[in-house]
Amino acid sequence: MSAPRIIAEMVVTGIRVLGKATAAAGQQAVRNFKHKPEGAPSSAPVGTGSSKSQITSQLQMSLDEAHQILNVKKDEPMDVIQKSYERIFKANGPPPEPAPSASGKQPAGAARKKGTTHSHYLQSKVFRALERIQAERGELPGSGPGAGTGTGTGAAANGAAAAGEGSAASAAGSTGAGGAAGGASEAAGR
Repeated sequence: MSAPRIIAEMVVTGIRVLGKATAAAGQQAVRNFKHKPEGAPSSAPVGTGSSKSQITSQLQMSLDEAHQILNVKKDEPMDVIQKSYERIFKANGPPPEPAPSASGKQPAGAARKKGTTHSHYLQSKVFRALERIQAERGELPGSGPGAGTGTGTGAAANGAAAAGEGSAASAAGSTGAGGAAGGASEAAGR
């Protein structure tokens, strides 16, 4: 056998091996693309499925989780849920600013407590829990299938409004001394 013929056969054999490997890799890629692991989110269009699963996927919170966060039962009326929301939201908010006196100086006892903290994260979870329950009961404007979840700017604006309403919750007996741990322990207490 001559050298050019051996070289030509090696090239042809190499091309066959490369072709078979490429075909096998393509088939494996197709199998991987079609495989859906357990627990993976559905790739179905948003308009399919039940309304409960749509609300859960839009707000990224289950109804049970929302009830646990607000520490309420499923059959409680909305006003009880709203009061629980206001109490927990205020408990996780920043302490109120002390009112300055007429001379512009703060009274000696009005200094901020060093041990109190607030958690914007917990406040946002509490707000989203209330939003989820309202969406389930049909009391949330824009809770239909085409509504977006937003990026949190609405939560900050609504949270600020609720913080103003929080004085009613504190008059009802709740205190903000629990800080972030107080709201979290109430939510985890169920």
